[in-house]
Amino acid sequence: MSPHNQTRPAGGTSRCRSGLWLVVLVGLLSTILAPAGSAQTLAAEGPWFGVPLPPVFEPHVAPVIIGDRGPAPARVPPGEGEYLELTGAAIRADLETIIRFSRESRERREIGSGQLWGRITGFPSSRDTIAWAAEQFRRAGIAEVELQVFDQDADAAFWLPLSWELRLVGDPAFGPNSEDVVLTTAMPLSPSTLPVEGLTAPLVHVGTARAAELVHIDVRGKIAVQHVTPQAHLVFERTPTVPRARALFARGAVGVINVVDQPGNERALDFSNCGGPCFNLGGRDGVFLETVMDHAAEAGVLGQLRARLTLDTDRRSGLSAHNGVAILPGTGPTDETIIINAHADAWFDGAGDNGDGLAVLVALAKHFAGGAYQPRRTLVFVASAGHHSPGLNGPRHVVAMNPAVAEHAVLVLNIEHVAQRNLSPARSLFADGYREFIADAGEAPIVAGVSNESPFLDDLFTQGVERYGTNFVSGPSSMASGEGGGYRALGVAIVTTMQAPPLYHTSGEVLDVVSTPGLERIARFLAFFIKQVDQAPRSLINP
Repeated sequence: MSPHNQTRPAGGTSRCRSGLWLVVLVGLLSTILAPAGSAQTLAAEGPWFGVPLPPVFEPHVAPVIIGDRGPAPARVPPGEGEYLELTGAAIRADLETIIRFSRESRERREIGSGQLWGRITGFPSSRDTIAWAAEQFRRAGIAEVELQVFDQDADAAFWLPLSWELRLVGDPAFGPNSEDVVLTTAMPLSPSTLPVEGLTAPLVHVGTARAAELVHIDVRGKIAVQHVTPQAHLVFERTPTVPRARALFARGAVGVINVVDQPGNERALDFSNCGGPCFNLGGRDGVFLETVMDHAAEAGVLGQLRARLTLDTDRRSGLSAHNGVAILPGTGPTDETIIINAHADAWFDGAGDNGDGLAVLVALAKHFAGGAYQPRRTLVFVASAGHHSPGLNGPRHVVAMNPAVAEHAVLVLNIEHVAQRNLSPARSLFADGYREFIADAGEAPIVAGVSNESPFLDDLFTQGVERYGTNFVSGPSSMASGEGGGYRALGVAIVTTMQAPPLYHTSGEVLDVVSTPGLERIARFLAFFIKQVDQAPRSLINP
C-alpha cells in the first residue's frame, strides 16, 4: 500500500498540534521557573560567557602599533648642521638613560610591591635622575652647577599605593569554570583607602554617570562602573570624571571603577579626590569587564556579579628633594636671566612626561655651553623635582633659593612632554571593542603657551613651524600649567611647550612612542627660540 493512501486516525492532526503546543508551554514554564542563570549557563560557550580573558598587564611595552615606517626626518636649516648635540640620536641616548632610572625603581621595588614605579620625588629614583642631569651640565662645561636640597612642606603628605588588586569574583552562573579574574591594569587613585580585609560588593554599570543616567540607577551598596573616553590626555577628563565619581559616592556607592577607554592594556594614574575608593581600569580589561556585564544582564544574573578590591597605602611626610641648577653666565652688560626648566620626575617609564623634556634640556645645556653661541643674558638650566609630589614644588624652591636669578629673570621656558609620536585610531584593526591606535609620521600636537600673550614670542612659534617643522597647534595660548605655576611669582613671561597625547600619565609612555626626529625638531627650535629671546629687548619679551 502506498504511504500516501494510508488511513490516519480521526483527529490525529489536531492531537499532534496540541502535543506540540504542550511541549512549547512546558519549555516556556521551565525557562520562567528555572533558577536565575540556568539558561545562560547552558548556553555559555565557556567561562565568563565565552568572553576571551584580557591579557595580563606587561610593563615597559608600547600599547599602540609602532610600524616599520618611521617619523618624518628632522628639518635642519642651513648653518645648523654642525650642532651634533641637537641631533635626535644624541638626545635619544640620554632619554634611554633617564628611562633607566624609572625601571630601576621598579626592579628594586622602591614603592611597595613595584606595581607603581617611576622617577618619584622624595625617593632615590628622583635624586639619582637629577644628580645625573647635574653631572651632564658639568660635563658640558658649565662651572656653576648645584644640587639644591629642599624639604617637603610641613603640612603636606604624599599618598602612595603600595599594593592592590581588583578581582572579578567567579561564579558558575557566568559559565562553567568561571573562576576569579584579576584585572591587572587596575590603578588606585589618591587618596583611596580600604579596610585591611578589602571590599567585596556587586557591580553596577552607570554609563558616563551623567545625572540623566543616574536617575534610573540604584548604586547603593554597589561598586559603580563608569566609562571614560578621553578626547586627548586625561587632564581634560578630570572635570567631568571626578565630580561624577563624587556624585556616585553621595548616592551610596561603596566604590568606583573608571573604565578608561584607551589603547591597549595599560595603567593610568590620573584623577584624584573621587570621594571614596576609586580605581582606574585599562582598555582591554575594561572591555572584558563591560562585555561580561552585558552578558550577565542578558542572562538575568547581573546581580550575582561581584568584585573584590584590596588596597594597602601609605602617607609619606618629612621627605626631601633636589633641584639641579646650572648657571651659564652671559656676556652682556646686564644681569638678566632666562630660566629653562624641565621637570625630572615621572610616573612609570615616563618617556614622554617628562623624559623627553629633560633630555632636550640637557641637549640645550650642551649646546649653549659648547661655545658655538655666546648668550648675552645668563642662562639658567633647571632639572626640577616635585611635579607629582605634594609639598615638594621644585620651581617654587628654585625661586626662593636663587634670589639673584629670580630678581633678574626676563622669561621662563618650561619644556614638558614634547616629542611623543602622533597616534591615530586604526579603525580597520578594531577587534572585540578594544581601541587600537597606530603611530603616524609626525609628533602629537604641541601647545605653545605664552602667559603674557607677547606677539613677539608668539611669532617665534610661527617661525618654528616654518624653519623646523615642529607641530605646534595653530592658535595662540596663554597656558602656563605644569611647572609654570611655581614661577608665576616672578611676574615675567612664562613660555610652555607641552603635548596632550593619549598616553599621558600611563604606563604606555615608553621609549618606543617617542619620536627621535621629534626630539631633534623641538631641540633645534628651542635653541633658536632662546637665541631670539636672548637678543630681543625686554620690552618685546614682556610688553
